[in-house]
Amino acid sequence: MSQHNKRYNAPTEKWGIPTKESFWAPSPAPGPHSADTSIPLIVVLRDILRYTETSKEAEHILAERKVEVDGKVTTDKNRPVGLMDVISIPDISENYRVLFDQKGKFRLLSIDESQAGWKPVRIQDKTTLKGGITQYNLHDGTNIRTEDGSKYKTKDVLKLQLPSRKILDSLEFGEGQMALVTGGDHIGELGTIKEYEVIRGSQPNFVHFESGITTVEDYAFVVGKDKPIIEIPEVGII
Repeated sequence: MSQHNKRYNAPTEKWGIPTKESFWAPSPAPGPHSADTSIPLIVVLRDILRYTETSKEAEHILAERKVEVDGKVTTDKNRPVGLMDVISIPDISENYRVLFDQKGKFRLLSIDESQAGWKPVRIQDKTTLKGGITQYNLHDGTNIRTEDGSKYKTKDVLKLQLPSRKILDSLEFGEGQMALVTGGDHIGELGTIKEYEVIRGSQPNFVHFESGITTVEDYAFVVGKDKPIIEIPEVGII
């Protein structure tokens, strides 16, 4: 994959960067998140957080090992970051969680040290490996392995400690749980699940909220029971 896109081909509206400011925009490097669900770290530093004015300045900050993603230092300017990732700049004690706002744009929400020490991850599917080990494949493209494959189910959310990735807690997917909508017409909205409808055949299953709106199951990210465990920007309660 090319390291750059013509800016009008890049998802500038979703990234929140001006289309006409320059000819080229960076492409996310291969990494944890897929290209269509992530944003390059350099765009976060330069265009969203505005810590730098140029790519060279951003590269210098990264080369000095001043930036962490999910608790680990990264020097890759095109490292993809996506939903629920934690970006930290320890030298100035600033931490951000990557979310979407209700216009579908990436939003970097400032969080405190206690929130920066963990991240929620959604189980997309799971696989049984040799020796009875279960591998949980997560929404951010990573995976985690445990010896107990019956404890967590697909669509459940795990609370992972950073950077150790130790499981601190879990949120079960199901009726009565609060979920954040992460795609579609209602992206960025928060509501309580009323019903999970399983559709036979190739069509996706649906999640119905108490407000009356419906989304596909892949867009329902459980974030709590009575209230969300994370801070959410400009949330619309549905």
